[in-house]
Amino acid sequence: MEQWRIDSSGVSRYDTEEHELFLYQHLRAQNGKISNLKAHLALLNEASTTLFGAPVTLTEKEVNKACEQLLYRGNYSSSAIHILELRLQQSGEFRLRVIETSLYKGFALRVMRPKAMVAEGCNYPFSMPTSAALSMVDFLRLTALQNQCHIALCTDHNAVVTSVDGAAPIVVHGTTITISNSTSSIYNDLAVSALKTLPNHTVEIRPVTLTETLSADELFYVDARGITAVGSLGSTYFSDSIAYATAKKMTI
Repeated sequence: MEQWRIDSSGVSRYDTEEHELFLYQHLRAQNGKISNLKAHLALLNEASTTLFGAPVTLTEKEVNKACEQLLYRGNYSSSAIHILELRLQQSGEFRLRVIETSLYKGFALRVMRPKAMVAEGCNYPFSMPTSAALSMVDFLRLTALQNQCHIALCTDHNAVVTSVDGAAPIVVHGTTITISNSTSSIYNDLAVSALKTLPNHTVEIRPVTLTETLSADELFYVDARGITAVGSLGSTYFSDSIAYATAKKMTI
């Protein structure tokens, strides 16, 4: 997959893959522009300051310019929604690549209803957007496939859910919607804003336990690809009505 460096002049192709720690943000781009870019850069800056000891110097203008050039050079459709990965290498270099083109319009509820397995005692900190976290998600997906599932729901040693497929779990019990505060994500913030507009429902932001997840009416999560409603977790099967309503609100 092609990678491109970002500098003041735009983008230039980068063909060598180096195994260097990086921070990342997954962005949604359409018509050459990136949604919620200011918030993404703020989150990347927070992580960079904490882990690398240096702030992010890249500007919104530079990223949007690089995005336009990348999509043009790759002959990508301007009307489609493309998922981009913006990387900040430990060396301070920024890179950008297209990792997926969405099949949906807007922020949709994805067709896939994955079967999840429980990965107990997984204390890995998904709260930081690091390359290590991405690698852990890939490993957990492989583990899930070996167990006839699609994704993993991770819990710590206290049976608190730390992530579902690397994202914050959202569980629904009747009219109460709980979104975990286990990860930091722009998409979590967008989901909370959408959920709070649903009539006759209350929204809580707090840790979510495995016990309450297994008794939930719905389990879903939000990332750059859209909203994914989990189909089942063990012998528990979930519906998706609130997930669908959330997707409609986020698209609007």
